[in-house]
Amino acid sequence: MFGIKDFWVYSAFVLCIASTLLCVIYGLLNWNKGLVEEEEQISEEARWELQEEKIIEKL
Repeated sequence: MFGIKDFWVYSAFVLCIASTLLCVIYGLLNWNKGLVEEEEQISEEARWELQEEKIIEKL
């Protein structure tokens, strides 16, 4: 197979290809997972900023 006679070299070759494919698949499945949490954090920070401005105006 592929001119590789040693089992360990062949298995390392196959495992490198398999891990690359798994990483690509994992990345595609989880591409935009953090987007929802980021939007919530941005809106929460905006609310805090408005509250802080109100407090500063009272002082």
